[in-house]
Amino acid sequence: MVKKFKAVFLDRDGVLNVPKITKGKSFAPLTFNQFKLYPKIDQYCQKLKDKGFKIIVITNQPDVGKGMIDKNEIFKMHKKLNKKINYDDLFCSYSNSKNSFLKKPNPGMIIKAVKKHKINLQKSFLIGDRWVDIKAAEAVNCKSIFIDRSYKEKTMSFRPTKIVKSFGSAIKYIEKKSN
Repeated sequence: MVKKFKAVFLDRDGVLNVPKITKGKSFAPLTFNQFKLYPKIDQYCQKLKDKGFKIIVITNQPDVGKGMIDKNEIFKMHKKLNKKINYDDLFCSYSNSKNSFLKKPNPGMIIKAVKKHKINLQKSFLIGDRWVDIKAAEAVNCKSIFIDRSYKEKTMSFRPTKIVKSFGSAIKYIEKKSN
């Protein structure tokens, strides 16, 4: 029998790094110099690894598709992030098309990760700060934790498994639920 692993899927902007906020809306940084990681994410991610979770980053970066940022800037950001949290994998959609299966709220990046890493979704979580993240988790029946950063965006009719105010609170919830 093939062993299945548990994972925590992490959105990037607003979960691991500080987004750019304009008129109450969250935006990804457009330069490497703007890419600032939240404090203690390395310690929180290590707690997940200590509990046996794979860490998979899933991120929409449509500004590449729009020509607003070069992929090399994104690669530098992801290299910095990996040095800090040592993720197991990262899936990134550059598409700015709502129809792309790989762009959240579509679950394509999660499904690719599940197949590649033999992940058991029933034992896994997704942490996001936008409703598109939560919708992607719901599409594959993955537990979701919504970090409510009070953005000005339309809420959805579905509900995350848990709503928290910080990444640290999300990790505490996972620790409690995975014992």
